Amino acid sequence: MPRSSFRGDIHSWEGRHQAYTQTIEGYYNFSVAPPGDALEEYNRVTKELQDMIAEAIQTGKTLRAMGASWSLSKVGVTEHRLINTKNLSLAFPLDNASISPEYAGDRAKLRFMEAGGEIGRINQYLFDHRLSLKASGSNNGQTLAGAVSTGTHGAAFKFGATPDFVVGIHLITGPSTQVYLQRASYPVVNPGFAAALGAELKNDDTLFNAALVSFGSFGIIHGMLIEARELFLLHAYRSFQPFNSALKTAMSTLNFSELNLPKPAADLYHFQVYFNPNEGTPPEEAAVLLMFEAPWTEGYQPPPWDDAEPGPGASGLEIIAALIGAIPDPLTGLARPAVSARIRAHLRPYAITGTFKDLFRNEKAEGKLFVSDIGVPLSRSLEALSIAFDTYANFDTVLPMTCMMRFVAKTKALLGFTKFDPTCTLEIDAPNTPKVREYANAVWTRLEQAGIPFTMHWGKFNWFLTPARVQSMYGENVQKWIDSRETLLSPEVRSVFTNDFLRSVGLAT
Repeated sequence: MPRSSFRGDIHSWEGRHQAYTQTIEGYYNFSVAPPGDALEEYNRVTKELQDMIAEAIQTGKTLRAMGASWSLSKVGVTEHRLINTKNLSLAFPLDNASISPEYAGDRAKLRFMEAGGEIGRINQYLFDHRLSLKASGSNNGQTLAGAVSTGTHGAAFKFGATPDFVVGIHLITGPSTQVYLQRASYPVVNPGFAAALGAELKNDDTLFNAALVSFGSFGIIHGMLIEARELFLLHAYRSFQPFNSALKTAMSTLNFSELNLPKPAADLYHFQVYFNPNEGTPPEEAAVLLMFEAPWTEGYQPPPWDDAEPGPGASGLEIIAALIGAIPDPLTGLARPAVSARIRAHLRPYAITGTFKDLFRNEKAEGKLFVSDIGVPLSRSLEALSIAFDTYANFDTVLPMTCMMRFVAKTKALLGFTKFDPTCTLEIDAPNTPKVREYANAVWTRLEQAGIPFTMHWGKFNWFLTPARVQSMYGENVQKWIDSRETLLSPEVRSVFTNDFLRSVGLAT
């Protein structure tokens, strides 16, 4: 009996935080997987997904596999049919017979994950097996494929972003075609595993790196093989620190020797800095979040935390969302101290110990919110921040907002926005108003005028992207990505998985 059903009575889809409205024809839902053999059930769903592609081709419709719909851009939607993948959440280890003899990693840490599994559930599954993801965004409500395919990142400055723990991709490329992609330079499975999925094995670095961050336009990602790591703890410390030469050195070089750290710098895993521009441009202080890696201990107790508040690893988005309803409108200079005091209260210092599942929790922010996220080279981080401050100092409106910087190792994904070695990300979080959008656009324009190279998060507000800018940002990788898509998908299938966003950034062929 099919697990999928089509709802044709829904003709409008609203993006998270009221970011957009997309007209649709309807969407497919999947029921929860029944008990039984996981691989057999997985393969049955593959056939249903292929049938959806066949119907889309026959009827001239577009199709898009949708995760948790967390993106604020229209990268993950299309005008005809969406596929709700959130009940596609099977997970299982690989047996030794499926693993390539060339693989030198720890086989016990490999897990094959159906792509619709939510990160929060994956964290719990791995925790139960005393394993952990290697990187996380600030929240855990995204699906695996949704997070990876848009380049979701945290602040794991020694490791990277979510695409960087993926070592295999099962991609449905047509009504009767499917491939299993892995790097030729890093083979993990043997042809037998791909055959068990009904897929053709392709060992190709370029194809794999293209499909990693492809935002649903390479067909349907049904499953991903991830390399987990041993379960570990993070000692997390948030405190207000002077925005002085010591902090600036850390932010521009990742040299922490001048900072007064609570733990050895060698153990530092996560580095994140929040600024409130309403306290000054620049402010005298920043809220600094440091997380230090430590071995897992079985006596671990989750940290106490008020579930009504943003989680310990929250981004500025949750901080601003907590203020909506308490912020005067319009906001005048007289209200700045009160708003700043509220932001400071939500960024209160703490010292706690937790795992990914306890530190990076499901986002509960509601309301019409704005989030943009750009990546710049580490060496240009202070220049980019200075432009954000200077633009606000000369702006004609008071805005309740935070600027947040995180630091991430370079990704191998061809269109991964954390492309710099390493990358500093600059995020602007605020209520979504015309004036906020005007301010963000002014910052991006000034960065461009200053010659500071930058990229933009595919899943956040990024209307500044144009074909010329995407080409400038990613250079020869753009053509490699397009060529890879054309290699994997026939023209009729490419048409099914082409949406307005893809056309707007010059990636549709």
